[in-house]
Amino acid sequence: MKALVTHPGLQHSHQMAQALYERGMLKQYWSGVPVRAPGEIPPWWLPPGYRARLREVSIPRALRCHPVFFAGVLKLGLNRYVGRSSSAYAHRIFHLFDQWAAARVEAVRPDVVVAYENSALRTFEAARRVGARCVLEAPAVHHQAAARMVPVTDRAYLAQINAQKDAEIALADLIITCSDFAAQTYAEAGVPCARLRPILLGATLPDNVVRHRAADNVRFVFAGALRVGKGVDLLLDAFARLHERLPQTELVLAGALVEAALGTRLAGMPGVTHVGALPQAALFQVFADADCFVLPSRFDSFGMVVAEALACGTPVLLSERVGAKEIIDEFPQAGWVVPLDAEALYQRMLALSADRAGLARARGPARVAGQKYTWARYRQAAADTVATLC
Repeated sequence: MKALVTHPGLQHSHQMAQALYERGMLKQYWSGVPVRAPGEIPPWWLPPGYRARLREVSIPRALRCHPVFFAGVLKLGLNRYVGRSSSAYAHRIFHLFDQWAAARVEAVRPDVVVAYENSALRTFEAARRVGARCVLEAPAVHHQAAARMVPVTDRAYLAQINAQKDAEIALADLIITCSDFAAQTYAEAGVPCARLRPILLGATLPDNVVRHRAADNVRFVFAGALRVGKGVDLLLDAFARLHERLPQTELVLAGALVEAALGTRLAGMPGVTHVGALPQAALFQVFADADCFVLPSRFDSFGMVVAEALACGTPVLLSERVGAKEIIDEFPQAGWVVPLDAEALYQRMLALSADRAGLARARGPARVAGQKYTWARYRQAAADTVATLC
């Protein structure tokens, strides 16, 4: 059996492609963002900053195709000139990639096609015409659940997007989600459980990161886009109360500011430091020097930063809507899960700030948990899942 993997950008598609290549099951990998094999010279036209961030795989160049037009046009942000929101614009680019891939499926004639949510419909239709099986990678929760958890204000294009997602689901033989939490949202929307395959994502392990900071005070850290969907407003509510009661506590926010209202609010908050988006090595150091990582998302299908923080030996505090809470179900001494509520978050942060010894004890189990949830584990599970279609 040979499989085609397609993605207009990257996400974790290179890990799926690598998994299939390692099993001798990869026919082609098409991604809008280039990757490179060891020793392969990056494209000359890539800016130096992009070259340094290219993901490395062992997949030979002959099995890869990188139509960078789609990612490039997306990066240009032309929505400003065509009267569309950035989200609507991105979806249109994904659909163009889907059409591009679909036009080439017949020539490749794979046995299986693995494609990603909202860029799979035409590709799956073409796959069906050549008798291929279809695997839908669904990095998010089901759109019905997402609408309940974080209502969308820009609805001009939403019905069309959701109709495409529903059509992709209908064509898929298997749907791979990033967690049991995400899979449950599909089941609640009527998708048969027999077609759902939850696989927790992995993380890149830190390279001998060492904690430098002496624990003179308790430091919490958040990493990700600073927006309401990630629960940053709830975190600021909880931390404001915590810092008023315990002025020595700190909160570090690592990530790009997406919503200006949050930036206005955190600018005047004592005890809060916003360090912006960081390279991975620097982010690992921020994790290692913190006492607790916090992710209070309104919904997060997995939360890769959770696995990364654990691998740095930093225990985690998560909302009940973060898929990576399943790691804490398995390793309960490595972190804590609370309801999606500013009061519950505050009470837990207060208790942790008063129990420095408990935070220190949690570092060992955290590291053990993080060492398990790697990309190697994900690749093995992903290849096993696709192989069931033989």
